[in-house]
Amino acid sequence: MSDEIEPDQLAMAHRQSGMMLIFTLALIAFLLFVTADSIVGGIALIFLLISLPICVLIVRAYFQRRNWALPWVTTIWMIAIALCFFLMIVEFIGASEGNAGTWGYVQGLLLLYLCWSMLQRLRLFRHPMFRSWYDGTTPALNQNISLQSDEVLASCPHCHSLLAVQPLNLGVDELCPKCNMKLVLTNSVELYSEEE
Repeated sequence: MSDEIEPDQLAMAHRQSGMMLIFTLALIAFLLFVTADSIVGGIALIFLLISLPICVLIVRAYFQRRNWALPWVTTIWMIAIALCFFLMIVEFIGASEGNAGTWGYVQGLLLLYLCWSMLQRLRLFRHPMFRSWYDGTTPALNQNISLQSDEVLASCPHCHSLLAVQPLNLGVDELCPKCNMKLVLTNSVELYSEEE
């Protein structure tokens, strides 16, 4: 992830990670239910029935951006990766013993890919920009940027880079150091001149 991410991109990443977690948990529940007889029987089924409402509650709070949910989702995410890896091993063992045939190898490889994909998405939960967006705080304040008395933080209207500007000294021809586009839009100048 780059350091300059728009809030829309963060909202989309939030929604996609939540949906991925829902589908992954449903897949794990289904695979554990199917393999429950051969592994640990009724204990796995009881564990699924107890943990399912808790997971639903945590995922729902994650979609609502509750502060307490993010560490829990991160923990569930890591447990889901471990369970997918365990199920991958079970599929490979079943295929090598001849119980599942070639489909066991395919399913094991798909579970391995899911583990890799989930590990890549795990970085999202630890990224400071995502955490700031999720908590509703300004990332610049978290980085302890020191401003002079006449400066304020503003974002470029084109590339959304965070800049320290002096609004009283900001001219019409000022350019963004990142994208070299004008920091002051022409319609803003027209609106300001109409008010005077």
